Amino acid sequence: MERTAISVIVPIYNTKDFLAECIDSILAQKISVPFELLLVDDGSTDGGGAICDEYSAKDPRIRVFHQENQGLSAARNTGIDAARGRYYAFVDSDDVVMPDYLSTLYEACETNDAYMALCAVEDVEENGASCTPPRFTRPEQEGVFSGKDLLNQFYTPNGTVYTVAWNKLYRAEVWKLLHYPEGRLHEDDFVAHRLFWRCDKVVCINKVLYHYRLRSGSICRTTIKPDAFDAVDGLADRYRFYVENNADRAVIDAAYAACWRRYLFLCAKVRQNPTPQLVKAISKEQFLMQGLISYLPNCRHMKMTEKLSAARWSMMSAESLCPLKK
Repeated sequence: MERTAISVIVPIYNTKDFLAECIDSILAQKISVPFELLLVDDGSTDGGGAICDEYSAKDPRIRVFHQENQGLSAARNTGIDAARGRYYAFVDSDDVVMPDYLSTLYEACETNDAYMALCAVEDVEENGASCTPPRFTRPEQEGVFSGKDLLNQFYTPNGTVYTVAWNKLYRAEVWKLLHYPEGRLHEDDFVAHRLFWRCDKVVCINKVLYHYRLRSGSICRTTIKPDAFDAVDGLADRYRFYVENNADRAVIDAAYAACWRRYLFLCAKVRQNPTPQLVKAISKEQFLMQGLISYLPNCRHMKMTEKLSAARWSMMSAESLCPLKK
């Protein structure tokens, strides 16, 4: 029996209105090697799980996993643990991939003996139509690169092309002993740098193969909540990882600055409309930021005004910085 070449992992939670279009786009892939589709129903309450079962009954390439709702990270991890392919791909259940998505990324990896390939992305409206004007996110450069040489691209205007889980094909080996942190938002911030660090070769392709759907109710487009500070934790983890692994100074400085900027951005958002829960989240996060402050004078990627704000927002009490409205 021919070995499965690619495992496509789709975590699913309450995206019934878009699920069929997503699955159909994957099943319609024009590729000569065998692939499997792993549908992970993470406790959907909208009937999405039944749709998964209907597709599975019709197509032997599909395997379905039903579990209690545990979040996106847990759903992806279920897929990783069950995957049989030599390569893994992740597709969000409300998105759509182009017919040559898998074949283009697969051929790029195989031709270049690469451990990862990534493509350009188009953001589309909730109804699937192109935005006006069209919105594309493309790699800074096309070609074959060392994963470590791409780490600074995380902080460019098109950084999401590099940091998100989807729009990529990964060699299974890079996931050895690596999973997404469960119970966290912004899970990609904890993992992306580790993946690139492990890849001797990454192929960047300036071709739009992935349509990312902009939805008003999606995780990334809802009002700020205390767990938004998970992003700061992920960026702090990235900074510490670079320090522990003796990364290039420019990469360390960029990671450090990005962590502080995300923290200060969220603090500013909280100050606009503080709630007891959000102020408490800042207080909790201050312990983490105080542990990073010793490097503040040495960071060459932050302006003096940013450094002063960082010191203020890490050392002064959250209650005085964000007084609750009466």
